[in-house]
Amino acid sequence: MTSKQSWLQDIPFHPLLFAAYPILALLAFNITELNFSAGVRSLLISSLLAVALFLVFRTIFQDSNRGALLASAILILFYSYGHVYNLLIGRQIAGIHPFQHRTLLPLWLVLAALAIWWVSRRKGNTSTLTYSLNIIGIVLVLLPLFQLVSFFVQSKLDETRAENNSSTLNLKLGNQPPDIYYIILDGYGRSDVLKNYGYDNSDFLNSLRSLGFFVAECAQSNYAQTKMSLTSSLNFNYLDQLSDHFVPGSTDRTGMYALMQRNAVRKSLEKAGYKVVSFASGFPMTEFTDADYFLAPHSSWTELNDFESLLVKTTFAGSAEPGTANTDTDMPNSDPALRRERTLYVLANLDKVASLKGPKFIFVHLVIPHPPYVFGPTGGPIAPDQEGISRTEQLGIHYRDQAMYISSRMQEILPKIIANSATPPVIVIQGDHGPTVPSEPRERMRILNVYYLPGVDSQVYSTITPINTFRVIFNAYFGQHLELLDDISLYSNYRRPFNYRVISNNCKAN
Repeated sequence: MTSKQSWLQDIPFHPLLFAAYPILALLAFNITELNFSAGVRSLLISSLLAVALFLVFRTIFQDSNRGALLASAILILFYSYGHVYNLLIGRQIAGIHPFQHRTLLPLWLVLAALAIWWVSRRKGNTSTLTYSLNIIGIVLVLLPLFQLVSFFVQSKLDETRAENNSSTLNLKLGNQPPDIYYIILDGYGRSDVLKNYGYDNSDFLNSLRSLGFFVAECAQSNYAQTKMSLTSSLNFNYLDQLSDHFVPGSTDRTGMYALMQRNAVRKSLEKAGYKVVSFASGFPMTEFTDADYFLAPHSSWTELNDFESLLVKTTFAGSAEPGTANTDTDMPNSDPALRRERTLYVLANLDKVASLKGPKFIFVHLVIPHPPYVFGPTGGPIAPDQEGISRTEQLGIHYRDQAMYISSRMQEILPKIIANSATPPVIVIQGDHGPTVPSEPRERMRILNVYYLPGVDSQVYSTITPINTFRVIFNAYFGQHLELLDDISLYSNYRRPFNYRVISNNCKAN
């Protein structure tokens, strides 16, 4: 026996590996949607849990190998519960749904009891089993670690590439440069699309017109996904012009994070003396945490972050939450309560930003009316699902209600922003794409797109797309002569983000 084999057989460290793997795997799966720091506390607590279980069982059995074996078994059962539940929920046998918490919970307790019985009855040398579990644990942990390290290395390369390649304009500032508000209402569709969901937002649009907004009645997005849409609009160019990675056949979106964080709009305005204001959105890509003012609701260290909330749902502990039925492992399904809190925080503080000194670029990404659905039509809780209608129809109702709520709040807030501003501000409100509710591609591309451009005439038009937004603004207010690009809408799905289908715009403005 080699010394390496002896070490792997004699030291049962596999509980630590089985404690770390679920957190690392979930982090790796969602690394484009969060920061690694979101999982540090979970790693620490899980490691402490593994050590505690090991110490308790070693004391009971007076055997380190058997103590570690039972600790790993309990950890595997604990962390696998939510994934098994998610795999089985909704499946039918003979017309019934047998896979519910009330059936899986007793099964898991029986499995835990069997593991305790088997370990307590096991006699003889367990070093071979310890060796095998150590090896399995090492392999499991190395897989997500490789993904995470690869992502970080690629991200650093992308940051350097974005810093070197992205254009920075020499903007000409007048005596009183305007504050610029760029407000993204995630998934807010065009007026004709909203009518398909039972909501006529004419009152909202007419109130904007009365304030002086131009409503692009035939607006479409350039892309069908948030990351692609905002990366494009904030760099006022198409993605294939920003990087040779974003081409048909590729699925690599990692370069977008760097292009978004250090986008051409932000860099140009900072160079001209603007301060940047950013709000917490729950999505790191749209959070400029290094902005001059990064505004977020206060959170206690005892509160779970989005990642921790998602992790709990994938564990045995998630069964304690009444009604838990969603254990998907991607971040869009993270804690709805946090989504609600962040949204309310932005809505309560957006009109106060004008009091900050100096010219400002205010970027706001409100994840509404996009799911998860957490607001009723007047801001209260969502209504219970109605009997006798399909799940798609119910989601459409929730989407409609959230669109109604955010419209009413914007209708209240926008006049205050204008009134509180010493210099008339520039305000753009856009959907990054249309409804997320199952819909056909043409609906997905139709967006809200409105402009408040004081003192500027005939610069925007009914079919303008987001890619030309800041070309218009920089030309009108900062002495630039940027050519407007063709307004092209490129639909793609998440699996093949750069395999596009052009969506023509046949809309005719009233």
